[in-house]
Amino acid sequence: MSEPLPRADDLSATWKFVEPGLELILGSDVSPKMYMSVYTAIYNYCINKSRATQQQDAEVQRLNGNNNMNTQGSLLIGGQIYSKLNNYLAQYVQSLTKRPDESFLQFYVRTWQRYTIGAGYLNNIFDYMNRYWVQKERSDGKRHIYDVNTLCLLKWREDMFRKNVDTLINEILEQIQLQRLNKVDSSNDLSIAIKSFVSLGFDSNDLKKTNLSVYMNDFEKKFLELTREFYLNESNVFLQNNNVVDYMRKAEARLAEENSRANLILDEHTKKPLADVLNEVLIDKHAEAMYAAFPTLLDQNQLEDIHRMYSLLQRVPPTLEPLLQQFEEYIKREGLKAIEELKEEASKISSSSSSNGAKKAGAIDPKLYVRTIIDVYKRFVNTVNVSFKKNGLFVKSLDNASHEFINKNAIATPTPRSQSKTPELLAKYSDTLLKRKAKDSDSTSDMSVDDLMTVFKFINDKDAFETHYRRLLARRLIFNQAATDGEEEAVIQRLKQENSLEYTSKMTKMFQDMQASQELRSAFRDRALEDGSKDIVPDFTMYVLAETMWPFSAWKYPFKLPKELLPTQEKFEQMYNEKHSGRQLKWIWNHCRGEVKANIAKQGKPPFILSMSVFQMAIILPFNDRDTYSFEELLDITDLSSEYLEASIAPLVKFKLLNQKPAAPEFINKPNTKFTVVSEYRSKKMRVKFDYPLKIESKLESSDTQREIDEDRKNFIQACIVRIMKARKMLNHSALINEVIQQAHSRFNPTVSDIKKCIDILIEKEYLNRVDGDSYEYLA
Repeated sequence: MSEPLPRADDLSATWKFVEPGLELILGSDVSPKMYMSVYTAIYNYCINKSRATQQQDAEVQRLNGNNNMNTQGSLLIGGQIYSKLNNYLAQYVQSLTKRPDESFLQFYVRTWQRYTIGAGYLNNIFDYMNRYWVQKERSDGKRHIYDVNTLCLLKWREDMFRKNVDTLINEILEQIQLQRLNKVDSSNDLSIAIKSFVSLGFDSNDLKKTNLSVYMNDFEKKFLELTREFYLNESNVFLQNNNVVDYMRKAEARLAEENSRANLILDEHTKKPLADVLNEVLIDKHAEAMYAAFPTLLDQNQLEDIHRMYSLLQRVPPTLEPLLQQFEEYIKREGLKAIEELKEEASKISSSSSSNGAKKAGAIDPKLYVRTIIDVYKRFVNTVNVSFKKNGLFVKSLDNASHEFINKNAIATPTPRSQSKTPELLAKYSDTLLKRKAKDSDSTSDMSVDDLMTVFKFINDKDAFETHYRRLLARRLIFNQAATDGEEEAVIQRLKQENSLEYTSKMTKMFQDMQASQELRSAFRDRALEDGSKDIVPDFTMYVLAETMWPFSAWKYPFKLPKELLPTQEKFEQMYNEKHSGRQLKWIWNHCRGEVKANIAKQGKPPFILSMSVFQMAIILPFNDRDTYSFEELLDITDLSSEYLEASIAPLVKFKLLNQKPAAPEFINKPNTKFTVVSEYRSKKMRVKFDYPLKIESKLESSDTQREIDEDRKNFIQACIVRIMKARKMLNHSALINEVIQQAHSRFNPTVSDIKKCIDILIEKEYLNRVDGDSYEYLA
């Protein structure tokens, strides 16, 4: 473009000069010289006609004292240029032709790319018109007037896109289908074409505002419909010929592909509806098939595939609920099955060993019981952690299932009306764990406080566990069987953290009593040394226990303490009464133990040390005076009941410290049956244990334990009722029942009938008064 610039006031000459340049700008490379020539010609024309008018206006405004320049004249020039440009752009776009060797999509992308570059140049060339005339026209409400860049897009939309929209969209969708079938790889043309749809949608009222009307209406709807149809067919066919695990892998891969495609070629707006379509046809419609495969995956512990299923289903939150229910039911079944197998195994072992009377039929080892529970629980904790990534919903399902099978199973509740034995078995587990063990013993190597606390968390009757645990703790303390005080206190601290300070208050007081008893023993020994008493048992160890804190009852039946122990007892009572006036000592003889030195070993060997209950000591010590006593004579000497005497003497006969005549077991409690101490005791051990638990004691302890649990529950419910009514003053029956259940839930699950009984008791005690038949009022 070397010809001279046209006259500034000649529109025809100016447009004739500019038009060839416009074609070069839109269709090929732009030289700086040509660009500046076209820009100058348009600029000169736009400002030429208004220059004289502006000078006249300026002179008038100066004489009037107004220095504000008005460019109204120049703003009116742009209309003719704008009209010619509009017509030219329409003709240019219509003149574009497709090459024989290219598809319409390729043609569209090739011409669109160059056209949009040219549109940018044109926008700069017509900058003066954009800034003045276009801006003025649009401010006057003429929304059909656009800046040159937008005008270029409008012409493209009208004369290229609209006339060929079906062909273009079909080719794009066809290319996407070929990509899904792995027949083509390139996405560049698709990305450019689809992004052009976004550019072609603009808001005539606000040209800067994004408008996706073209993209959504012309492309997105058809794309989503095609996607639904494609994946619906593919998923149905795939599942007919492959298993669910392979299908999940396929679905996972497809979702990743579509996500990658969306990032490369689609607008952000499509990602959400595309995900919804994929979730519907790939996941929701085939969720039932996944549910059916879920138990098998759990059986085989296929954690990776379970995670894959979870990852898919969590994309559609409603589909997780059936999976959660399945997971919970499966854990229950596995827990119940494991415990049923344990019970059957225990029955077989008990049956095979019943000939020697070592075990009661169906006896359950608490360690194996808790171990079975923990193994099931840890298995599914691992599943939750690895496959479900610690999702709170699945953690809750695991907890719910654990509550069920831990509290109600073939061992815990063998009959529907049985109370759960899990608290008792867990307490016995803790007893085994915390008892002093031999140095070379590995019997508790697979036991831990963590396992104890895990099961404790799930038991419903925490009050029952506390009662059983406290009784066993009491035995460990008074019989010096606890491994260390530190371990015991650490467990109590964790129980307190899991429940409450009140929950462990009695246990804490028990340790305080043990410390006070130790100080009292030291004082007694010092007193005995000062008095020079030779008839005092030097190793006498007593425990003074608070009656309301310890799970023991004072001995209520006749018993004569051996004369060898009487001076020690009397001396201690004298000292205690001097120190604590008004307190009453009650002896718990059935829990007293001692050691007896017996010179009945083979000549040259040291004496035996016999560990006995105080009842057995009362039986054996008289044999210092005579070698033989009848059962009737021993009854008179000990003042024990026939039942207790029989139970106490049986181990002495069984382990051949005493010879019975007649020897048959059925004669042991006959008045004339004779018992003779052996002259030479035969045992490989020099320390021999005779103080085995008595069956009669075990029965009494079991009934006492249940009685204590029932009494504590009754008192707790009454306290809850009084506390609630004191705060509320008046409450109807249903509300009171619900609040009591809620408050008691952390300790046990009270029955409605138990709560009603407690309400009646409080009415009798005049704490409450029944009002209007269905409500209660608190009586201050």
